[in-house]
Amino acid sequence: MEKRSAEIVTICENIDHCFSFALWCEDFAPFVNPEDMMAGQARAFDLVSDATRLQSFLALRKLDDFFGGVKPKAGDLTAADFGIDVPGVLGEVGEKFLSKDERETVNKEVAHLTESLSLERESEVGLHEILKRSIPVLTRLVAELRKLDTAQEATQWLDRTSELVERARNFKTPAEKHEEAQRE
Repeated sequence: MEKRSAEIVTICENIDHCFSFALWCEDFAPFVNPEDMMAGQARAFDLVSDATRLQSFLALRKLDDFFGGVKPKAGDLTAADFGIDVPGVLGEVGEKFLSKDERETVNKEVAHLTESLSLERESEVGLHEILKRSIPVLTRLVAELRKLDTAQEATQWLDRTSELVERARNFKTPAEKHEEAQRE
């Protein structure tokens, strides 16, 4: 595979990882059998849930790095290296992909081992809010990456990522799910 296409695949996979927790919530968590939970699988459920949430936050931070959130280190993939118009792709989210507070929270509570991990219920809400806000950005990023894949060797990854981002438009936040459940 051509180097540029391989780099595009890596970026697509990272975008996909942003949705790890949302996919866990949508595709797996609703189907957990309460009998299995009582049979000792509750700990596994919690660990996988926490791991997908942490992975999603880390993937978002990597995208923030990609968009210029920090000074890159040697070997880091950056939007500038690809010639991507960062302000155009970021659009309505502003100058940075993650706000200063969001990045600081991810750094302190997810990326570095400190007193606590970002596992409180409120972190789910924050994650879903970031993802919802990011969907237009990710849609534009995938379109830009598609143009850059001149060898068209990353097409299947771009297609999968594009489909996932489009599907994510319909993901509900925990508050929206709770509200729906109350109405039923």
